[in-house]
Formats: sequence, C-alpha cells, structure tokens
Amino acid sequence: MPPCFQRFPPLALGPMNSLGVIANLEKAGAEALLERLDALGRKLGLTLYYDQPCGASLHGSPSCRPAEDFFAEVDALLTLGGDGTLLTAVRRMGRNPIPVMGVNLGKLGFLTSVNQDNLEDALCHVREGTVIRSSRALLECSSEDVPELKSPTLALNDVVLSWGGSSHIARLEVSVDGRELTTYSCDGLIISTPTGSTGHSLSAGGPVLYPESDVIVVSPICPHAMTVRPVVIPGKSRMDIRLCSSSKSLVLASDGTEIATCEPGHTLRIAPSDIQAELLQLPGYSYWDVLRQKLNWRGSSV
Repeated sequence: MPPCFQRFPPLALGPMNSLGVIANLEKAGAEALLERLDALGRKLGLTLYYDQPCGASLHGSPSCRPAEDFFAEVDALLTLGGDGTLLTAVRRMGRNPIPVMGVNLGKLGFLTSVNQDNLEDALCHVREGTVIRSSRALLECSSEDVPELKSPTLALNDVVLSWGGSSHIARLEVSVDGRELTTYSCDGLIISTPTGSTGHSLSAGGPVLYPESDVIVVSPICPHAMTVRPVVIPGKSRMDIRLCSSSKSLVLASDGTEIATCEPGHTLRIAPSDIQAELLQLPGYSYWDVLRQKLNWRGSSV
C-alpha cells in the first residue's frame, strides 16, 4: 500500500459480543429489520442494546434506552439506515467513539457497507472479530464568535458554510496555518475530509479521495471567478475562515446538520481532530468496488 495511505492502517479487532443499535425508523423496512436483528442476536448469543426510539418497534424491550447510556457498555455500534444515520451516530458519540458498522437501508450508502441480505454474515464476523477497522479522520469546527461553537463540533464528512437568508454573495477570507490562501466570493464553502469527498464536495467539483488519505479538501460553492477551483491541503492543517464585513450571513452545517448562523465579522477555525471514527467493514471490502457500484462507473464501451 502506498505510504500516503498508511496514516490509519486497517486493523483486525477481537471478538465483540455486545452491540448497540441505532435505527432510522423512517426508512422503509426498518422495523422489520429490527425484529430480524433481535432474533439473530439471540441466535448468535449477542447482547444487543437498542436506542430508545427502537422501543416501540420492539414492543418495549427492556434493553431500549438512550444510546448515550449504553455507548460505554458496548463493543461496537450498528446503525440501520443510510449514511446520515451513521453520521448522526458518530456525532452523538462525541469524543469517545466506538467502532461503527452501518447497515444500508438507503439508496446510495458510501459509509454503510452492509446490506440486509448479508446481515447474519456480518453479525457472525462481528462476533468472531473478523471484521476490519478503518480509521477515518474527523474535523473539529470552533469559534469564539459563535455561541454554538464555543465547544467544537465534530464532522466525519464535512463542514459547510452556505446560503443563509439572502441570495447575496458571500465573501470569505481563508488562511491555512496562519498564511493567507485567498478571499472567496462565492455562495459558500465546503471543507471536506477524504471520507466526505464523495458527498457535497463532489457535487461542487471536488476530487474523489481514498478515505484514509491524509488531506483536507476546500471546495467553493459557485465561485464568482472561473479560475477558482477546489484546493487540497495537508490533513494536519488548521484553517481560519472569516466572514468579511461585506458578506451575507451564512448557515454552518456539520455532516448535514445545521449548527449555527454565522454573521459578518465572525471567524471560524477548522482543524483535524485528535480522535478518529472507526468504521467496521467485512473481509474483502474494497473501496474501489464501492466507487464503481455507487457512481455507476462502467468504463469504456469499446
């Protein structure tokens, strides 16, 4: 494996017998899958703890309680839903992450590597500890100017500054490690991890990155200059973003969840976190296979 991909090398884990479960019950088939998962857990001798919203679906199971109450007790976490469900779970874990395996009930699912058909196989691998851990970089966004950001917010995919309540232009002064990068005139800015490179950043023209690359992508949204393009910076870099006095207000979102409104004069700091998210994948998982499947890459027809 090339050296640039060795920042967080994949590691096998030991056996895992207790699992937490978070489900998006708005997804079609989620309740039926919960019933199936509960039966499989008993069959395989696993101890399952369910997030409180799952209780109604499981008829008031005594093992249902807020996920924050069982995070410290379980060996790993299962999320049933789409990528958004997994991203929300990572945010809820905060600075004490546990390994997460995503079961895909959505349409795309870059992060949720298990489908409903191989759920039992996945649980067997988890129980035996034959899953693979993929460590993913997290970003921390903080600000002395924005009350909601006095304590840093974590992002596995991206931090996005965009739109707000006006269609006027945004003007953003951006520096990297204390050195000026540029002042963007644009509709907003996306700061993405390699994991998030196939999300909002990709739609703004950013590159697809191997998820364990040690870089960060800065992608302007609809820049008002043809020469402005996404920039890839070192993964250990610290960014400062200041909304110019002539800028409009912007909404800040972390992994798709709105966090705060930023006003002209406010400065944000975005930096790599000292912790990583741990995603669990089945043996034989290939990121390249995921890209071909999810992005419908079929190659030349010649």
